Amino acid sequence: MKYESLYSLYYKDSQIWEKVYQERFHSPFSRHLPLAIKQYHRRQSHPAFFCYSEEIALSLEKIASEVMDCLDIIHQVPPAAISQFLHTSLVDEIKSTNDIEGVRSTRKEILTAFSVPESEQSFYRLGSIVNKYIKIIQKKYIPLTTSQDIRQLFDDFLADEIKRDDPKNLPDGKIFRKDRVDIVSPAQKTIHQGVYPESAIIQMMDAALDVLNDKTIPYLIRVAIFHYFFGYIHPFYDGNGRMARFITSYLLALHLHPAIALQVSILIKKYRKRYYDLFSHTDADINRGDLTPFIIGTLKFIEQATLFTHHTLKHKYQTYQKAKEKLTQTPSLSTKNKTTAAICDILLQAAIFSDIGVSVKEIIETLNISENTVYNHLKKIPEEYLWINKEIRPYRYQLRL
Repeated sequence: MKYESLYSLYYKDSQIWEKVYQERFHSPFSRHLPLAIKQYHRRQSHPAFFCYSEEIALSLEKIASEVMDCLDIIHQVPPAAISQFLHTSLVDEIKSTNDIEGVRSTRKEILTAFSVPESEQSFYRLGSIVNKYIKIIQKKYIPLTTSQDIRQLFDDFLADEIKRDDPKNLPDGKIFRKDRVDIVSPAQKTIHQGVYPESAIIQMMDAALDVLNDKTIPYLIRVAIFHYFFGYIHPFYDGNGRMARFITSYLLALHLHPAIALQVSILIKKYRKRYYDLFSHTDADINRGDLTPFIIGTLKFIEQATLFTHHTLKHKYQTYQKAKEKLTQTPSLSTKNKTTAAICDILLQAAIFSDIGVSVKEIIETLNISENTVYNHLKKIPEEYLWINKEIRPYRYQLRL
C-alpha cells in the first residue's frame, strides 16, 4: 500500500490530514526521534518521527534481494575489472556531486588527482576529495560519532577546496559556523535557514549522529534520516550537500558495496528535482515532522543504484566474455606467451569496464611484474589494437578490438 505524505494529504482534505497525522504520530508502528523540524518563517516546530510502513518494508526487501544478485555478478567478474569499474565510477560520482552544487570540475582534473601518489594529492585541485572517495573503495574507517568527527571529516575532505574558492566560507565557530546561513532558490528567495546558533547546531548534530548509530533502527533507515538532518542543520557555510552525499556513499559502501555506493550522486543528478522535493516537502510545516516519505524516497534512490549497478556489470561481463573469445581468435593478438596474453586481457577489461583505461602501475600491481616487463610486452601488441590516452599522466591503456 502506497504511503501518502501528510504534505499531499493537506491539499486534499485538511480534516482527514489532521486525523491521519494523529493516527500516525501515536501509532505503535511509529518511531519518535530526539529531533524536531521547523519550516523557515514558521513559529512551530514538529517532533520528528517515522512509520514502519509497508512501502519501507518492501523497499528494504527489494534492496536486499538486488544486492545479492549484484554481489553474485561482482564475484564472477575479474577483480581487476571491478577495480577499473570502481575507478570510473569514482570519477563520475565526484563530477556529479560537484555538478549538483554548481561546482565546476572536469573529469581530467579528477583523474589527474586520482593518478598521483596520496602524499601529493593535496597539491592538486580536488585532491582531498578524491583521497576521501578512494577511502570509500578501500572501506577505510571514518569515525562518525560526534560533531568533532564531522568537523574533522570536513577538514580532510573539503576545507582545501573551499579555501581555494573562497576562504570566507571556511567554518569560523568552535566546530561549525557561528553565523546564520540561508539556502536560496534560483530566484534568490530564501527557502530554508540552517540551524542557529552554533550551540544548537552542535546539539542537533550530536542528536542526529546518535540516531545514525542507533542499532535498534534498521541501517538504511538511519542513513536516510541522517542524510536529511545533515541538510536541514546545514552546519557549514559551503559544502553541506557534498558532505551529506559523501557520508551517505561511505555508509552504503560499508553495508552494501562500493560499486553501488558510487552511483548515488550520479542518480541524484539525473533526478535532481525529485531529490530536492524530498527535502522541501519534509521541511514543510504541513508535513508535521513525518520523515517516512523522505526515507521511502531515499530507499528508492538506493534501489535504483543497486539495480543500475547489477544490470551494468551484468551487461559488461557478457560483453567481456564475447570479446575475450574474439581476442583468442584474432591471429595478431593470439599468443602463447602468458605474460603478453595476461596484459592483453587486462587491457580488454579496461576497454569494457572503464572508460579511462588502465595505467602501467595498475598492470604491475595486478600481475605482479616489473615496469620493464610491462613496457616490453606492450610493444608486442600491434598499434592498431592498442589505444593510449596521452591527455593525462600517467598514460592509460586499452585494447581496441
